[in-house]
Amino acid sequence: MTIGQQLKKFRLLLGLSQADMAAGIVTASFYSKVERDQSEIVIDKLVEILNAHNISLYDFFKVFDEENLPNLNLSRKVYSYFDNRDLDKLIALKKSINDKGTLLYLKVKLIIADFKGKIDEIPKNKQEELKGICLKDDITFQKDFWNIAISTSLYSFDELNGIITYIMNNQAKFDFNNDQLLLSLMNLLIRYLDRCYKEQHFGEAKQVGSFINKLPQNTLIAFHRLIVKYYAALINGECGLANQIINLIGQNGFHHYVETLPQVEGEEI
Repeated sequence: MTIGQQLKKFRLLLGLSQADMAAGIVTASFYSKVERDQSEIVIDKLVEILNAHNISLYDFFKVFDEENLPNLNLSRKVYSYFDNRDLDKLIALKKSINDKGTLLYLKVKLIIADFKGKIDEIPKNKQEELKGICLKDDITFQKDFWNIAISTSLYSFDELNGIITYIMNNQAKFDFNNDQLLLSLMNLLIRYLDRCYKEQHFGEAKQVGSFINKLPQNTLIAFHRLIVKYYAALINGECGLANQIINLIGQNGFHHYVETLPQVEGEEI
């Protein structure tokens, strides 16, 4: 059972059209995509819709029982290991997933291939499928940015730049006080900075740096801000500062992360 299927079930029981069920809280076209599991609805909007039709939260959510918890826990592990750039744990997790046809397995496979620089090992049709799943039609309806962050290697720079520019230009539409949204956003921005550095889009990188400075001063992303400073040092040619940062990161047990970062030009890290 999915959120979309459950919404459709209650809508039909109430004898409502999709536009009536959306109740002006979301657009009818977006609601239709939610029912068809093509888009995800944020919890606040979902609760508004349920309240508008006097549907109790208990009645709606009771079908989502403990059978769904293993998948939820697996997803959390995937994002945590990705956040830490822990390739070893991702490989071990991939081996533990029995159903090789699941989206979760494909995501883990993508991350591992990306970290190893072997994206081409994933068939083009699977790459396109993942792009379609990871990026919703309307970015503002993303509950977080994890899926986009793990799939950045599938986009051209122009496509990725369009996503980042949209987020920066529409920041009022996002709740950056939400820890998961903020943490996943920092992962996305770091991945973008990596592309900027490697493909020499230094002006775009500096714009993102300015945007990051305006984000909430949350201790959850203190480490990620350090990574941002590392990329800024690389882009500005400040090799001494870059080496200080990379050494600090390594000394604090983040050797997995160090291995995924570009080296200081002309230096061994």
